[in-house]
Amino acid sequence: MESSGIGMILWGGAEAALAILLALGMLRLASVFYGALAPADAEAVPLLHVLALAAGLACGLALLLAVPHAESFRISRIFAPDGPWHLGLPGFLARHGLPDAATLQAAWAQLREGGLGALPGGLALLLLAAGPLAALRWWRGGARLRALGAFLLLAASTALLLHYAIHLLAWMLALLNFWLFALLLFAFQRWRHAPTRTGH
Repeated sequence: MESSGIGMILWGGAEAALAILLALGMLRLASVFYGALAPADAEAVPLLHVLALAAGLACGLALLLAVPHAESFRISRIFAPDGPWHLGLPGFLARHGLPDAATLQAAWAQLREGGLGALPGGLALLLLAAGPLAALRWWRGGARLRALGAFLLLAASTALLLHYAIHLLAWMLALLNFWLFALLLFAFQRWRHAPTRTGH
C-alpha cells in the first residue's frame, strides 16, 4: 500500500515535470520565433517588445477572469479529494492547455458589457492597436510586416502562456499536494545555504 502511494507520487511528479517542460518549451519557441521574425533593428525599438508583452499579459488576464470554472481555483476545490483538478496530464492538457470556446465567448461578453471584468480586455485591445501603429511608424516595407508579425506572435504566446501557467499551478497543487510545498522548502533551503561566490 505504501509503495503504491510512493509510486503515485513519483508518477505525479513526472507528469508535473513534463507539464513544466512543455511550458518552458513553448516559451523558448516563442522567443526563437520572435527573434527570427522581428526586424534586425527591433532591439533598437524596445517599445515594440514591451507593447507585445503588456498586450499579452492583459489579454491573458482577461481570459483568466472569463473562465467558466473560476470556482475551481478556490483552495477548498483545489485540495478536495474529488476536486476538478484531479486529472492526468493528457486530461489536463485537453481541458486546460488552451482557452476553450466558452472562455473566449465569456471574455467577449465581459468586454461588451463593461464593468471591472472588461478592464483588462479593454487594455489589451488598446495595446493590440498600439503595436501595429508602432510598426507602421518605425518600419517600412517588408520590415514593417515582420515587426507586425513579431508583435502579434509575442502578444499571443504571452497570453496563452499566462493562461497555461495559472492552470498549471492549480493542477500541480492538487497533484502534488503538500509534497509541492516540501519541494519548494527544500529548494529554498538549498538556495539559502548555497556558498556565495566572491569575485576577485
